[in-house]
Amino acid sequence: MATQSQEDSQPDAPAGVDGDPAVQSPSAPAAEPESYWLRMRRRGEAARDRGETFVAELERKRPENAVIEVGFRVLGRDKRIAGGLLGGGLAYRFFFWTLALMVLSSGGLGLAVAHGTDVQKAFQDAGLSQAVSGDAASAAAQSRASHIWLLIVGSVLTIWFSWGLLRSLRLVHAAAWGVDLPKLERLPRGLAGVIAVPLGLVVLTAVAGWVKAQLGLLPGMLATLALGFAVLAFWIWVESKLPAKPVPWTAFIPGAALVAVGFFAMHLFAAYFLADKIASASNLYGALGLASTLLVYLFMIGRIVVWAAELNAVSWEVREERRL
Repeated sequence: MATQSQEDSQPDAPAGVDGDPAVQSPSAPAAEPESYWLRMRRRGEAARDRGETFVAELERKRPENAVIEVGFRVLGRDKRIAGGLLGGGLAYRFFFWTLALMVLSSGGLGLAVAHGTDVQKAFQDAGLSQAVSGDAASAAAQSRASHIWLLIVGSVLTIWFSWGLLRSLRLVHAAAWGVDLPKLERLPRGLAGVIAVPLGLVVLTAVAGWVKAQLGLLPGMLATLALGFAVLAFWIWVESKLPAKPVPWTAFIPGAALVAVGFFAMHLFAAYFLADKIASASNLYGALGLASTLLVYLFMIGRIVVWAAELNAVSWEVREERRL
């Protein structure tokens, strides 16, 4: 009986296909590796879930945090007034205004060459690259014979497109502030401001480039920082002349700060990337590549202007609501 119980307690040997314990059953097939697209899909879904959780957390903090409230309202305001289309419209106006200035500048360069000025050396001394200064010298030489007509046509086009740019800026700010577009008073002063402010910024940018090229990196960085403060002051003055609610000048500081930071970033982008990109695009694709690169740059400027107007309007509204 003890022997029988010991035999019963022994574990059964694994049976083979024919019941032979010596023959082992085949192992289960290994799982196939997960495909690349399935892994990317799962990562995308995880990122989406994290984003939704983050947005929900921000939504929860909106009533107690003014910065978060302003951010959400700026996004809503931009969607409601079609900020992307407004930025594209501004880029369109900036583009033709720039073309008019180029015609006028070509006449001025032709006049300078006619009086014996070395245009290429002057541009290089201002801190521009050799490729850009060479193109400017070539354009000046070609426009020498017809510089009078270029000056006349360029002046007319500059005034015409300055009016279009001024009207677009007024429409953008009226939409951002949610006010009716008022009647434009003192049109000559408005046109002079549209022409003078960008040209002043271009001159200041050229001065900063000259300081960087002639005096070294540290003075160039200080000049660029001073340029940022100049842009801040310029834009506070500009926005105080554009349509808005009756607010103090301090209400324009957030948008002006955004424009100054954006202008600083665009200045670095133009100095270290755009100049070479324009030269290579001009060599590879001709006028089409040059125009495309310039349009991308101008669209970024247009979007910054729209965001700045929306930021001013929304910041003032939130500030007044919380004060009350």
